[in-house]
Amino acid sequence: MTADLPYGAAEIVATRKAGKKPADMILVSLVGPLREQNPVVVARAEKAYDWRFLTRLEVLVVATTATSKASLARLVESILPHKPAYLGVWFADRQAGMNVAFGVWRLSSGRGMGAKDREAFACIGASA
Repeated sequence: MTADLPYGAAEIVATRKAGKKPADMILVSLVGPLREQNPVVVARAEKAYDWRFLTRLEVLVVATTATSKASLARLVESILPHKPAYLGVWFADRQAGMNVAFGVWRLSSGRGMGAKDREAFACIGASA
């Protein structure tokens, strides 16, 4: 049985099938729709999805500190085998996050983002 695609992923899948990829970082939102210019995929942390479309793309998971740690960890672990170019987790309610992986280089434990990263991602999900 194949897992479902999260909401908003069909357009990215079609782009990938055409041999192209989105130019911007993909935001995987666990907090609902976001008002961002980046492509946004809306998912539920506790549900299994087909993440193959994220291969070699930059990905930022947008969550809150209320998101179950176990569910968030499972989601991150389900994305990692598809080797995103970058994977980070952003906590919208704290306006802070962690870097998880850079290509095949995976941090042994999430590493907090520096000031430059926090500035780059500032306000993502703040109004969600």
